[in-house]
Amino acid sequence: MKMSQPETWQRHQLASAERMQADIARFTRPVMNITTVFSLIYLVTWGPLFALGTVDSMPLISLLTAALSGCVIALSMPAFALAIGIESYFARRLRALQIASPQI
Repeated sequence: MKMSQPETWQRHQLASAERMQADIARFTRPVMNITTVFSLIYLVTWGPLFALGTVDSMPLISLLTAALSGCVIALSMPAFALAIGIESYFARRLRALQIASPQI
């Protein structure tokens, strides 16, 4: 005898997982956005340094911007890794639940 969950229970699981992902995304998405923006700022400010080769030719504001963005990246990287892990967990879980539930 094959036992399976009723369709309503599968839809309930899918809806609750989507709701949990949406609730947690309020915290994970800003962390990912902040880290991404500061990473781009870091790359843009350090690009001329590698192109020109000397720190003397760079303006002070550019060096301070690079240092500040580097500090923000270093401090936010553990939260960024956790946010990526949480988002990937929910993506896998939602994909598994969508495959398991019949399409209506």
